[in-house]
Amino acid sequence: MKLSRIKKLTWKLLLVYGLLIVLLVFTHRSPDKWRTWPFWTGVAFLAVSLWIRLWASGHLVKNKVLTFTGPYAYVKNPLYIGTFLGMIGVGFLAQGDPGAPWYFRYLNWIILGVGMLAFWGYYVPYKKKREGDRLHDIFGEAWDHYDKAVPDYVPMTTRYERATDRPWSWQATKDNSEHWAPLFYVLGIAAFLWNGKILTTVENLFR
Repeated sequence: MKLSRIKKLTWKLLLVYGLLIVLLVFTHRSPDKWRTWPFWTGVAFLAVSLWIRLWASGHLVKNKVLTFTGPYAYVKNPLYIGTFLGMIGVGFLAQGDPGAPWYFRYLNWIILGVGMLAFWGYYVPYKKKREGDRLHDIFGEAWDHYDKAVPDYVPMTTRYERATDRPWSWQATKDNSEHWAPLFYVLGIAAFLWNGKILTTVENLFR
């Protein structure tokens, strides 16, 4: 992992990681979660999320090329769509203990709801304005045309009229620091699956 990636840790990212730890703590500790439909629904959402993020990052060349290949030929923000689906996937994985009070039992959906409000209500509009201005300054008319023709979050059924056929690139995925994503997704799923064993081990260390 790039050192620059570590240096980019902000209070927002730390908050996200903190909320994930909270969810791990309050997720039902049953070792048989893998037998339930919410678990596999969560895995399915995360698999689609991972695929979209890898596909998109393999086409994205920030600040050098106006990207309208791959998923960008259909929608402007495929990485955000991947993040959104990943959030839903975590919500399904983090099912609470059925015997816990309702606010702990549904903590996954409470946190997901608050996270969605923050993501779509604050972060997305902020990034859209900031990145839109920057891309306009770099690419001018080409960006303005693309911005008007391609939707932000609901993919078109037809390709952008100026779309090209530049191939997907693993190097671009690495440059966008997404090459670690498969490992992180697998580790995340494993952590929610075996959170009972993990938490018991941690608790025993402090006894």
